Amino acid sequence: MNLRSLKSHALLCCLLLLAAATPAKAEKELTAELKTKLVEAIGHRLERKAYAFETDFSRWRQLAAERSTEIEAAKTEDELARVLGEALDEFGLSHLGIFSPSTVKLQRVGQRAGVGITIHPLDSGGGLISYVLDNSPAERCGLQKGDILHTIDESPLDDIKQLAGDRGQKRTISWMREDQKMSCEIEYDVFSLSEPSRMYWLQEDVAVIQIQSFQYRYYRAAKINRFFKEAKNAKAIILDLRNNRGGLSFYSRHLASKISPSSETFALLAQKKHERTAKGHRPQHPLPLSKPYRGKVVVLVDSLSASAADIIPAFVSETGRGLVIGQRTSGALQLARSYPLPAGFRIYLPIAELLTPKGNRLEGTGFKPDVELSLEETINDEIILQAALAAIEAN
Repeated sequence: MNLRSLKSHALLCCLLLLAAATPAKAEKELTAELKTKLVEAIGHRLERKAYAFETDFSRWRQLAAERSTEIEAAKTEDELARVLGEALDEFGLSHLGIFSPSTVKLQRVGQRAGVGITIHPLDSGGGLISYVLDNSPAERCGLQKGDILHTIDESPLDDIKQLAGDRGQKRTISWMREDQKMSCEIEYDVFSLSEPSRMYWLQEDVAVIQIQSFQYRYYRAAKINRFFKEAKNAKAIILDLRNNRGGLSFYSRHLASKISPSSETFALLAQKKHERTAKGHRPQHPLPLSKPYRGKVVVLVDSLSASAADIIPAFVSETGRGLVIGQRTSGALQLARSYPLPAGFRIYLPIAELLTPKGNRLEGTGFKPDVELSLEETINDEIILQAALAAIEAN
């Protein structure tokens, strides 16, 4: 797959953190019997639990059969998870994947092995780095937001798979920072997946609340409540959801409750028993909490804003609550759950879909902001915040 042609939600779900496999420790023997059990268990879970619009999950066994040679050749749990994951990718869904036992262990403590950056493909080749996680290998190597990564081990970066590697592996990467060429030997390691939310004052009467995740490990409702209490008299609040890869729908409804009453329709829930018509969809509402903030609201998004961060900007814009600025969001909007599989593997699959308040489906398309900026403008804090201030004054 060419880096330029990758969809943002594919980058998001599989590649943005440049995940690498951790060294296998006392792996169970991958017998033909175990592989057959895994394939059958995946089919069982898909047919009984999974739901997505116009998706025939009974195709799974055919897709697995087409990769029987690769499945048979897989020597490690991570190799097998990769092959099975590529078969699942054929469904074209954002919230569908399989995790090896080693990856499951890291997820339980909120970690990933790899480099620790998010990257956007460029038409000119290489990738533009939009975020570098704290205490990650990338930060230790000196990478910064805005750098353009263009080679790895002296080979042009044309395929994101070139960045895959094992924990402890050392690779040489090169990048451009303005007109300066830089390079570093980077060692793949474990790092935390996200960082806590924070608030700061852009102006005396304009607050910025930056929320980088709706995952339960990082989204703290009490902290968000405190932010809104501190900013209750602000003229405007800017919600920065750039690089927010989503999380729990419950937390997105909590955030919605801070800016809108519970009588508003936050989203429409479509489940297996519903038809694809608005008639069968169940309205979801902001949580019935305290009195919401009534000042101006601007939401900042980019192509990595996904899942729960897909629906928030759509809600704000479609209900007229505020303005959305940045780039089209990821288009990875499904409700999903993780289920156990044999030998410690797990499958992550969609069980429902969320539509916008007006009934629009964002899965695979994303939400188009009210004010669109270029990629370079969107990741530049000064430019996008000035655009937000201009919108606040204009409205």
